[in-house]
Amino acid sequence: MSALSDFLENEVLDHLFGTGTYSSPCVYVGLDSGSPTDTGPGSEVSGGGYLRQRAVNWDVAAAGATENSSAITFPQATASYNVKAVILMDGSTVACTTNMLWYGFLTTSRLVNENDTFEIAASSLDVTIA
Repeated sequence: MSALSDFLENEVLDHLFGTGTYSSPCVYVGLDSGSPTDTGPGSEVSGGGYLRQRAVNWDVAAAGATENSSAITFPQATASYNVKAVILMDGSTVACTTNMLWYGFLTTSRLVNENDTFEIAASSLDVTIA
C-alpha cells in the first residue's frame, strides 16, 4: 500500500513546511469494492455487518515502510461483499466526515460470503512511502 491520498499529501507538506499543523489521527482500516484514487475511496463496502476497524498496532517505520503488528479482524459478514482494495481512513464511520489517508489494491479481489470473517494477518498490511 503505497498510494497517499491528495488530502494526506497536502497535510504532510503543510506540516513539514510550517504552513499548517497536522496531528496524528486515529487510523481506521476500511474495505473498498471499487477503485479508490488519490482523491478518495472508490466504493467502500457498506451493509452486511461491515464496520471499519481501528488499527493501533504498527511496527516502527524503517526504510520508508511500516506494517500492522497485530491482526486486523472485521466482523462476521451478514451478507456477501467483494473486496478489491484496503483504505486507511481518519474516522470510524462512513456517516461522519472522514478523510482517506492511504489506499492499496489487493493482489486478487476477495469475495466475502455471508458468515465469513475478513482478516488481515499481522505483518500483512504494508504501508510505504516511495
